Amino acid sequence: MDHPPVEVSNETTYRLREALIAELASAVLRLEESDGLVTIAFLEEAAMADLNGRYRDTPGATDVLSFPGDDDDDDDWPDLEEQGGEAYLGDIAICPVVAERNADEDGISLDLELRRLIVHGVLHLLGWDHEVDQGEMRAREEEVLGSIADLPADLVEARPR
Repeated sequence: MDHPPVEVSNETTYRLREALIAELASAVLRLEESDGLVTIAFLEEAAMADLNGRYRDTPGATDVLSFPGDDDDDDDWPDLEEQGGEAYLGDIAICPVVAERNADEDGISLDLELRRLIVHGVLHLLGWDHEVDQGEMRAREEEVLGSIADLPADLVEARPR
């Protein structure tokens, strides 16, 4: 199955390898046998805190948010015709600052944490929900991470000073 390109935007001071990020997200979509447009935005902490407060009514920044694109009741979501007929799966927002803190706490690399967040975000767009399942999403996340382990992992070119 051909997959439309994943669109990646970086609004942070981290220098990220956007092409590798798009390749990783596309690989997850292929594994999940899903086709459609996904956008991934990397945001600074204040912007992520704003989204978290506005959409989850939770103060402060979080590491990842997913906004499925199938909400026909929301005028902010693009119409499928506007996307050239491609299925619009949705948007993922990731905050590298929070991701780096989490990686440090877990004793893992920032690259591995970003990888996990990308997989996590894509799975949410596809309907998985760890808040209501019995651990199935977490198990699938681990399976997918194992399946894409051979893809390049150097997603971060440089961190802010």
